[in-house]
Amino acid sequence: MKRRLSAAITAITAFLFLNLALSFFAPIKFNPFNYPYQGWGWWSFHDLRASQEIHNVALLGSSLMVAAVNNCDANYLNRPLNLTEHHRSIYLDDKLEATFKGKFRSYNLAGPGQMPSDAYLTLKGMLSTAHRPDVVIYGVAPRDFIDSQLSSPTDTEPFHFLSRLVSTDDCAGGLFRDPLGRLSWFINRNLYFAHHAIDWQMLLERKTNRVLSILTPLPYGSKPYTFWQRTALLPKYKAGEIHPNAVITHPVTKEVAKATFKDNTGEYKERYKRADRHTYATQLYFLGKLANLCKKERIELILINMPIARENINVLGAPTYLDYVSTLKERAYALNIPFYDLNFFYLYNTDLYHDYVHLNAFGGAKFLDSLVSVLNSDPRAQLAMQMAGRELWKQEQMNKLATPVNDATDSIHRLKEKLIEHNLIQTSAGHGSISKLREIVKQEGDRLRRQIGARLNKGKEGNEQDLDDEPGVAM
Repeated sequence: MKRRLSAAITAITAFLFLNLALSFFAPIKFNPFNYPYQGWGWWSFHDLRASQEIHNVALLGSSLMVAAVNNCDANYLNRPLNLTEHHRSIYLDDKLEATFKGKFRSYNLAGPGQMPSDAYLTLKGMLSTAHRPDVVIYGVAPRDFIDSQLSSPTDTEPFHFLSRLVSTDDCAGGLFRDPLGRLSWFINRNLYFAHHAIDWQMLLERKTNRVLSILTPLPYGSKPYTFWQRTALLPKYKAGEIHPNAVITHPVTKEVAKATFKDNTGEYKERYKRADRHTYATQLYFLGKLANLCKKERIELILINMPIARENINVLGAPTYLDYVSTLKERAYALNIPFYDLNFFYLYNTDLYHDYVHLNAFGGAKFLDSLVSVLNSDPRAQLAMQMAGRELWKQEQMNKLATPVNDATDSIHRLKEKLIEHNLIQTSAGHGSISKLREIVKQEGDRLRRQIGARLNKGKEGNEQDLDDEPGVAM
C-alpha cells in the first residue's frame, strides 16, 4: 500500500514538474487564434487581424445590433452580404461623415448572444490586435443581462474563444458562481497541458488526418465530405459554427420584410422566465469593467438602449423593464458615460421588425438615423465624434502624402483630385485643366530647384560650411 502511494505521489510530482517546465520552455508555440469552432467571434477577429485599415468606431452588442446594421447595409448597398466577411456599417459610416465631417470607418464586433462580459473581452481582444477605436458604441437590451439559458459568463461561445486571446485574471471574481468553476479556471490557467488541451487536440487531429489520407485515400472520382452535408446530417453538431457563404443577408422590399415577420415570443419566454439577481449583478459588473477599460485606453464609450417591441416587453413585464432602464441610467451616470434610450415606441411599429426584438432593413436604417441624431444633439458625444472623424481624416491624408508616386502624371491626377475635393476647380475640368496643372507643377518645380541651387551656391561662396553638419548640434 505504501509503495503504491509513493508511486502515485512520485507520478503527481513528475506531472506537476513537467507542466511547470513546459510553461517556461514550451516545445511548440501555439497560435491562440487557431480554434476548432469557427463561430461568429472567430470570423470577426479573423478579418480584424488581417485588416490594415484604421477603425475609429467599434460596434458592440448582441444579435439586435447585428441585425440592425447588416440588414440596413444590404439594402443600402443593394446587394447580398456574406456576414463572414462584412464587418462594417457602411450606412452608419456615411451618416457620420455627412453629420460630423472627417472620415469614419467602423468595425462591427457585435455578435449573437453577446453579453456585457463578452463585450468586455471582445474589446480587450480588439486592443490585443493593435486596433484601437476612438469611440465604442454599445447597444444593449434586457436579455443581455438576464438570459436564463446561461448560468455564468463562461457558458458563452465568445468567452471560450476570447479567453484564449486575452487574460481573464482581472475579472475572475465575476466569472464563477461556484468553487468548482473557479478551480477549473485555476487549473486551466496554470497547468500547461490543461491550458493547451485544445491545441494538442487540434495538432493530433491534423496529424491523424494526414496519416489517414495517405493510408486510406479517397476513391477516384469521389468528393470530400462538405460542411453542407454535415449540417444536413447533423444539424445540432457545432450549431453555432459558420461557414463562408452560410450566413448571407439579402436586400428586401417592404412587402417582403412584412411577409417574413416572425413571432419569437416563445423563445423569449424561455430566456426571461428564470432571470436571477446574481446574473443581473454580474453583467452590470462587467459593464463597469468595460467602461473602466475604455477610460484607461481613452476611448469614448457610448451606451445605447436598443429598440424592442412592446410585445417583448410584455413578456418581460413592464415594471421589470422600467427598472432595467432606470438602472442603466444610474449606472451610466456613475461611470460617467453617455447613455441614450432609443427605444421610442412611436417610431417603431411591427413593420420595422423582423421579429419582436430584431429590426429589419428599414428599422435598422431608422435606428441608425436616430443614433446619429442623438449623438449630434449631445455636445460631449458630438465633440468625440468630430475628433474621431478629424483624426482619421488627417491620418489618411498623411498616408497619401507618404505614398510614393511613380511618375509626374500620377502626381498631376492626385493634385487634381485634391483640388476638386476642396472645390478649387470644377469636376468637369478636362484636358485643358490637366495641361494647366502640369504647367503649374513644372513652374513650382523649377522655382524650388532655383532656390535649392541658390542655397548651395551661397554655402560654397560663404564659410564653406559642411552641409552635412547642423550648427549647434553636438556630433
